[in-house]
Amino acid sequence: MTVSHRTGKNQSMTAASKTSALSLRHSWTFIAAEMLAIIFGVFLGVWISELAEDREIEQFVERSRKVMLQELEENYTRIERARDYHLGLLPGVVAARDALLADEPIEPFDYRGFGAPLVTTAAYDTALSAATFARVDPAEASQIAFAYEQIANMRAVMENYRLAVATGEGGFIPLISTAFADSLYAEDAALRAIAAVIDRTPPPIWTSVLDVRPY
Repeated sequence: MTVSHRTGKNQSMTAASKTSALSLRHSWTFIAAEMLAIIFGVFLGVWISELAEDREIEQFVERSRKVMLQELEENYTRIERARDYHLGLLPGVVAARDALLADEPIEPFDYRGFGAPLVTTAAYDTALSAATFARVDPAEASQIAFAYEQIANMRAVMENYRLAVATGEGGFIPLISTAFADSLYAEDAALRAIAAVIDRTPPPIWTSVLDVRPY
């Protein structure tokens, strides 16, 4: 009876030990699964957040690009209009200069101010400050930057001449003929650079249109 009782007790303890060990293994497995789920959830959340952020950045870049292209379109139109004014007036200005040098009567010409175009660069300046060009196609970014560089050069040329004309340095008529010619060169350069970006055909170089000697 004693042996049988001990045997049963031992069997019971062994079964309990096995159950306890199995329960412990299940517990550790559950904990490991929970930890993996948490880690996966964290990484998934980070990935989704980064994906959403990248999408927002891409949308911002595309909006900035479209605004810059629109700004260049508007600048192109304004520069083209100023170019037409300078191109139409230059022959009369050169004729007046030649008459002045020859001490002959000067024929009147339709001077309506210096005619510098009112160009804007706000969209480009914003894109630069926001590092937008880091996500724009390098070839297109280079074309856009060059277009705005030519716009800046044109503005500098015209501003220098505008101030000189306003102060009357060098005589109005001799100076305005040179100023208009140099402005036309700068306008043509800007129009060619912008046209490469917005897919337009720029006008021919002004010297192929007019046969005058402004210098």
